Amino acid sequence: MTENKGKRLLLTLLTTGVATLLAFGINFFITPFITSRLGSDAYGFINLSNTFVSYALIGTTAITSFATRYIGIEYLQGNYERSSRYFSTVLISTGVFSVILFVVLVAAGLNLDHFMNVPERILPDVQYLMILVFFNFLVVNASTCFSCSAYIENKLSVFGLFQSASYIIESALLLVLYGFFAPKLAYFGMGLLAAGLVVMAGNLYIFKRYTPMLKFSFKYFEFGYLKNLLANGVWNSVNQLGNTLNSGLDLVVVNLMLNPIAMGQVAISKTFSGVFSRLFQLVSTAFQPLFLDSYSKQDADRLHSDLFLSMKLAGTISNILFAGFFALCPLFYRLWIPDQDLTVLYPLTILTVACSAFEGPINPLYYVYTLTVKNKVPCFVTLIGGVVNVAGMVLLIAFTDLGIYAVALTTTVVMGFINLVTNPIYIAYCLGQKPTFFYPTLGRVFLSCGVMCPLFTLIANAFPSESWISFISSALVCALAGCFVHFAIAFSRDEKRIIMRHFARKV
Repeated sequence: MTENKGKRLLLTLLTTGVATLLAFGINFFITPFITSRLGSDAYGFINLSNTFVSYALIGTTAITSFATRYIGIEYLQGNYERSSRYFSTVLISTGVFSVILFVVLVAAGLNLDHFMNVPERILPDVQYLMILVFFNFLVVNASTCFSCSAYIENKLSVFGLFQSASYIIESALLLVLYGFFAPKLAYFGMGLLAAGLVVMAGNLYIFKRYTPMLKFSFKYFEFGYLKNLLANGVWNSVNQLGNTLNSGLDLVVVNLMLNPIAMGQVAISKTFSGVFSRLFQLVSTAFQPLFLDSYSKQDADRLHSDLFLSMKLAGTISNILFAGFFALCPLFYRLWIPDQDLTVLYPLTILTVACSAFEGPINPLYYVYTLTVKNKVPCFVTLIGGVVNVAGMVLLIAFTDLGIYAVALTTTVVMGFINLVTNPIYIAYCLGQKPTFFYPTLGRVFLSCGVMCPLFTLIANAFPSESWISFISSALVCALAGCFVHFAIAFSRDEKRIIMRHFARKV
């Protein structure tokens, strides 16, 4: 990796990292407020509204999942007209399809009480929330094609600035609404929509500023191009369906087979796995322009080097977060949401976060499926895993005493197998490498995690005070210690030498 690209990568990680922390900050302050004022069952419907959006994305993914690949490769190779034809085809198709899905979603939201358990006291509020969240889906999804420009010109750092601005505006709006008016779930939808409008404006700016040769025209729409996108993208829709079965039906199952309060508890435990996925995606997204550039130039060595580095960086995040929750979660929950049933939430959260720990180092590798256009097998694997997951949680809830824990347990087992067995082997196959190609790196990453867990527990015990100061102090010490542990174990000797040399120059 050249020094210029390294600087750009660090800048991208910094700006998108700030955006992710702002998103976490919103959840951090909103969750205890809603659960204490409106109840944990009410909080569950915020996550449920986003879950319904994920159902709609199954359809649009068929069009958008390969858009950046085709638009970007044609643009980088100087084929501007072909790139513009792909761009126009995607923009028109997603716009039309998003409007259709929006109408369906609104109809479902207005009739939610006909097929879900919704407490009467919050039914109108839940319906308003759904409409606002679904309108945000329409705004963001219809304009998502413009985001390809950030990937083409590796301007994800600029996109990160707009994303950070969107979260700041969302936070300010929520602060005003919840601070000066009676608490309502619908305020969350208002904040989300305001953030979505800022992201849309940012994508339009990047499109116009950095890809002037990329043009939109209705006459550029071509069914042949759409057919090409769908032929490959439909498999990503199948994969999205599998992901939905693995993580998007749990709230529905719990609501119908248990109760809305249990749904709220699952939603709270998933708050952090959602943040973790954003952090993993942060690393993955930052590397994707590098992957795209290496692949388009057929530079296999550089591509492999960047893949290994991305795994280790994502592994740093997943290891520190999992080990941190393993050691500090009880104290965190006692301080954060003391009025909730922590005896249920702690084991539920650890099961959920364990699934995220398996995902971390593998997440950046998913882009290989897009680059090589070999996504049929992983799609079927994810779909089969999703069916097994849903069937497993339903059977366990119905015929055992596991109850709410069955939801997290089945997801962790199924997704752990997919991420640790099928994905590394098949991604290596897609790159023409032996099945064990990624396992030495994975071994280093998980060994690092194994060392962090007992170390972080010792550090947590050294800060016995029940206060936010004690928690933050121990968390910072754990994070710093985790970075040193991961650096010592996960990175190779050459990588350590390069990193040390880089920091020596800066100092």
